[in-house]
Amino acid sequence: MVKIFKVLLFSGLFLSLTNCAKTVDPVWVKLDETNCKPSWVGNTDNQSRKNLEGLLRGDGVIPLKIRIKGNRSNECTTCMCLTGKTYRVSIDRSQLNWLIYYGFEVE
Repeated sequence: MVKIFKVLLFSGLFLSLTNCAKTVDPVWVKLDETNCKPSWVGNTDNQSRKNLEGLLRGDGVIPLKIRIKGNRSNECTTCMCLTGKTYRVSIDRSQLNWLIYYGFEVE
């Protein structure tokens, strides 16, 4: 609870100080899901979206939009096989390094 309060407080202060000085420079990044699913994957796309948003916000990243596309296929059993799901996130370019850390690539 204290961590959430600190994140919200820091985010509010940051936004209030930069609100007039800077506009958002959005960039889309994507991650193709493999059989070794990321930690935010839930039972439904909606749950995965909420989990991913919570993870990013916990690191101070503000996702502008999150889109999940595709249907999961389990034809391959090895870890590096693609499942057919793609996660796309729109963020401000200044926060790009966080998404690269999680394995996302710029589109």
